[in-house]
Amino acid sequence: MEPKFQSNKLSRTLASCLLVAVFGALAGWATTQGLLIKSLFIGMAALLALPLFSQNRPITIVSLQKGLLYLVIIAGFIGPALLAIGVGPIHLFPYRILLLVLWMVFAISVLFNHGRVSVSHMKVKSYLQFLALWLIYAVLSLAWAMSKADAIRQFIFLFMAASIIFFVIYYFSNGKDLKRFYYLWLGVFGGLLLLGIWEHFAGQHLPVSGSYAETRARFMFLPTAVFLNTNDYATFLALSIPFALGVLRYARNRLVRFIGLGAAAAAFYLIIVAGSRGNMLAVLLEVAFLMLFLTNLRQRAKVAVAATVCLAMAVFLLPGPVQELSSEVTGELSSISTQAELGTGSVPVRANLVRNGLFFLASTAGFGVGAGNAEYWMANSAIFETRGVLNPHNWWLEILINYGIFVFVGYILFYLGLVLTMWRVHRRTKNRGEKMICEALLVALVGFFLASVSSSSIMAFKPQWLLFAFALAFLNYQRRGRLEGVA
Repeated sequence: MEPKFQSNKLSRTLASCLLVAVFGALAGWATTQGLLIKSLFIGMAALLALPLFSQNRPITIVSLQKGLLYLVIIAGFIGPALLAIGVGPIHLFPYRILLLVLWMVFAISVLFNHGRVSVSHMKVKSYLQFLALWLIYAVLSLAWAMSKADAIRQFIFLFMAASIIFFVIYYFSNGKDLKRFYYLWLGVFGGLLLLGIWEHFAGQHLPVSGSYAETRARFMFLPTAVFLNTNDYATFLALSIPFALGVLRYARNRLVRFIGLGAAAAAFYLIIVAGSRGNMLAVLLEVAFLMLFLTNLRQRAKVAVAATVCLAMAVFLLPGPVQELSSEVTGELSSISTQAELGTGSVPVRANLVRNGLFFLASTAGFGVGAGNAEYWMANSAIFETRGVLNPHNWWLEILINYGIFVFVGYILFYLGLVLTMWRVHRRTKNRGEKMICEALLVALVGFFLASVSSSSIMAFKPQWLLFAFALAFLNYQRRGRLEGVA
């Protein structure tokens, strides 16, 4: 039996009051500091979190951990944007603090259970085993890593990523939790989308943004939301667009479907504004995959007719903005080949980063330079010019350089195995709600292949790990259902 707190009604009331007090204090502090946008986001986080503590059911250790997990997810999306406290060489913010608290409560629950942890309901152990081996390899790489500090820092990031994946799979074992996760993602997506639109038109940013206090018109109106730079924000949008498309395809209410379409279109517009070519290509890949592999001929015809009508109306009503937007998209995408031919811009730099990375890999006999040491080697051992750029700017290359061939191949198998398995689940799933969740996750995972090369590094990019956590939790739910059905 799960241990319960005394006086559940009183516990719920106290938990709700504590939550309101904490968020209220944070919002009050932000308001007194003149940080209106920050106070609004603290209030939004409170609205998202409060229902988790107000459900009319007994408060158990497990339900407390679930509530904490929801808060960790919310804090993971927001990152250090609301409250970051410098403690020596590290920064503490809600995500890290809440994840630590979650581990502490989990340890208490293990003690209540006489030191036993039941994982019989986890049917995706092969994926978790790879993450465990990756962590072990990261520790072993300390033996040859030139920069021990960078290696330890990246191990911490990797451990936090593996932790959130483990907890989501462990606790989100039923359909209701997965639906809440889906709607939570949509809620965060909507909030950050509105913030990005505000930034684009008002030129105001949160202090965490690299564009904060920027006065140059070229950068002043670039959206970053709760992220440091535009590429990270664009990557989040590219991974979130499939969730809006899922609502568009599977919601029964026409207004809700229209909102989903509008959100997806607005997000793609902000990606264009951000000038993130990798994420533009990622969204185009997502749409192409959705149309070619997840729809039938009749659905494709409907989409083609609807798209043609909408485009004709847009050209007729707004010829200037449509032409300008089309030119901007064409220019950004064509610049990739132009920069490669002329040897200018970021394309040749990225090519030299790849060349250096392969040289480092060969220099370490395929074992990699050690966790988090790619930048150190790029600064001290590069043989190809990178114009001061040290980060690989390619997630796949970063894994290969840091962890070598074995972890890289394991990660490729991890990723492809998840995509192919989710595709098979999508084909056999009949439940409308489950199909919507599966499709959104599958399309986002496909888009991740290109979206992941846009940012300088996504090891500490929480939406990436939340996406994998969500996908594995859904796959675990499906496997449990099939096994129970057979039994």
